Amino acid sequence: MSKPKSIHALTALVIVLVSGSVGCWEQWSESWFPQMKWQKAIQAFERVQFQDQVDPFTPPEGAVAIDAEVPAVGQYDPAADAFLNPLASDDFRSLARGQEQYEIYCETCHGSAGMGDGPISMAGPTTGPFAGVFPLVTAMGRTDGYIYNLIRAGGTRMPSYQRIPSEDRWHIVNYVRYLQNGGKP
Repeated sequence: MSKPKSIHALTALVIVLVSGSVGCWEQWSESWFPQMKWQKAIQAFERVQFQDQVDPFTPPEGAVAIDAEVPAVGQYDPAADAFLNPLASDDFRSLARGQEQYEIYCETCHGSAGMGDGPISMAGPTTGPFAGVFPLVTAMGRTDGYIYNLIRAGGTRMPSYQRIPSEDRWHIVNYVRYLQNGGKP
């Protein structure tokens, strides 16, 4: 009687081993049994062919390049005159931020009141408010876009300040307008 029990136990063991090994056996078909180890690996920023695109990292149609704003240094873009200031010129937070940025980047040449009498412009063989830097009132008739682009691209004697973020340039434009109006927003 013990013989049939051992056959049943042996049969059960064989069934467990066979079914267990079938579940863990190496799967040979990628389409039937996809496994992570067979997935295509792509390194970050690797250029690969994707569908009909040669370079899937190119921007979509109609996108504006992030460097489109930057003209050659000292080269003014006349289209910038049409730029509209997105910030309110009478917002005191904008004026405070503009003053902060003006004191960092502009005051050394244009002076604290914008009269062109900063410590850098006063240096050299000729001194005075008009020795090398124009007062800000000379740009009174210019558009906000013109002043913005002058900060961005620079001018004949003014360096380019492309490192100033775009929003901070607009704050500086508001502060320049504040100085041009005699300290009134």
